[in-house]
Amino acid sequence: MPHVTATAALSEQQFGALVEALSSDPTRRAELTDLLREDHPVYDQRSAASIVRMRGWILIALSHVGLTDTALLFVLEELDTGRDAYLVAAAARALRSYANPVAAFAPFVMRAITNIRYHDEYVAFERYGEYAISATGTTSLSELLATLVWLGPHACEILPELEQLRMNRGGGFSNHLLLEIERTLEAISGPAPPMDHRTDMCCTSPISLGDALSWVRGSRCGCETIESTVFKDHDGARITFREFFRGHPSVVVFFYTRCDNPQKCSLTITKLARLQNLLLERGLAEQIRTAAITYDPGFDIPERLRGYAKNRGVLMNVDHRMLRAVEGINELRAHFKLGVNFIGSLVNRHRIEVYILDAAGGIAASFERIHWDEQQIIERAVALLNEERDARARSK
Repeated sequence: MPHVTATAALSEQQFGALVEALSSDPTRRAELTDLLREDHPVYDQRSAASIVRMRGWILIALSHVGLTDTALLFVLEELDTGRDAYLVAAAARALRSYANPVAAFAPFVMRAITNIRYHDEYVAFERYGEYAISATGTTSLSELLATLVWLGPHACEILPELEQLRMNRGGGFSNHLLLEIERTLEAISGPAPPMDHRTDMCCTSPISLGDALSWVRGSRCGCETIESTVFKDHDGARITFREFFRGHPSVVVFFYTRCDNPQKCSLTITKLARLQNLLLERGLAEQIRTAAITYDPGFDIPERLRGYAKNRGVLMNVDHRMLRAVEGINELRAHFKLGVNFIGSLVNRHRIEVYILDAAGGIAASFERIHWDEQQIIERAVALLNEERDARARSK
């Protein structure tokens, strides 16, 4: 087909045809991964259901051409936090097209089974937007179990969890699915690969995944373009970006209270509360600030921010705030390159994202998509704090 630019003007059928064309052209397959970015213009003003179909079709295309290192993180993200049966099934199928089984994938697949087991549905992948019926379709759980079979002995770490599922025969599994679990257990319990093929048996991540999960340091992004951005906090107090984020290193997360995925925003704010407790334990709560900024400032008024945070144990004071931008929201999105898109004022898709800012308000490090570890973030923030202390000492 002629070269088509993916924009919000494309119909879904045109988008489906574009994805098929990209997957058929080896010189353009990298564009498939670019289409998975949440902030891609093609998703602007689309419904959440449309985005599910569109992203699922990309994942199926990747399953046909082979999952690359660049696209791997998007697939693992869907397995880690996904709640839609179609997308999770497509991600499971895409993962099986990776070059080789890796032990580090098994926990992601097992988390997906836990997340989706009560939301399982029949799905079909033959045509764009196709609806499955039981006679012809597969299910998300079947696809996930097939991925564990593909991993084989590399998935030995999750054997106890899978055994527990088999023992819980009253857990809503059909007889057919219980048979699939039995076959999966047999595949995982099989003979281990020869030693020269077992370099990843102890949950070592692919190099590309390790890079994707590492902290991005180097040239720091200044904050001049958003210094005058105005926020209101959980108490309704007005404060600018410059006033809050300059003078101290800080940890910033993004969320919104209407998020219906408990593995994303609710868990992000819960983890922020745990991070604050770690700061308190180390006597650093007044030296390293935290902020949770909503994607949805029109809806998330101070009362909602305060209630949402209080229910998750978040510390709120002058150094730790829940924030909504009341002026400069577009500049804020551009500065952080936020992985979010909208239909009207409603969020239709977003990623997990957390940032560490230096004392000048510049982005010193970022973490995206996969669930982050509170202790790791504390260590990075403390390293930044010490680095800035040393720099001040040398300048005297």
